[in-house]
Amino acid sequence: MSLPRSLVSRRLFLAGAGALALSGCGFRPLYGDRQAFGPVADELASIDVGVIADRPGQLLRTYLIQQLNPDGRPADPAYTLQVGLDETITNLGIQRDDTATRSNLRIEAVYTLTSTADGQAVYLNTTEVITSYNILDDQFATVVAERSAQEGALRELSERIRTDLALYFARSA
Repeated sequence: MSLPRSLVSRRLFLAGAGALALSGCGFRPLYGDRQAFGPVADELASIDVGVIADRPGQLLRTYLIQQLNPDGRPADPAYTLQVGLDETITNLGIQRDDTATRSNLRIEAVYTLTSTADGQAVYLNTTEVITSYNILDDQFATVVAERSAQEGALRELSERIRTDLALYFARSA
């Protein structure tokens, strides 16, 4: 089935007009090739992620290093990122026998970006992720579900922190 020529030309015109309108609005990707969008990518790569306490902190630190410094830790960092974590578990789905069948895992990260040049905090923010998992009859399966939920939440936290820092640098540029 072929479309009428006028409908095809109208669609092409609208697609071209939309592309032209977007090119003039000042839209630019936040991430991208370092040569084309160097300032934000270079600023993110110049962040040294400080040690974060406990096993969840170690995982978050690893995810942040992967997100911020894909080429490895910076030799001469311009910034240091310090992160504090607070994790709480709330039982849901309470049955008549007072046992829970589901839990919410809430992880909050408070982070500070500090300039290494003068030691001043340049940015402070908080973000949180809430995820849930099932509490099963098999204790080992419940532990695996909780760890999986925790790892997913920490990965999402690292992505939120990276995005937040990228927006900070984009606004500062």
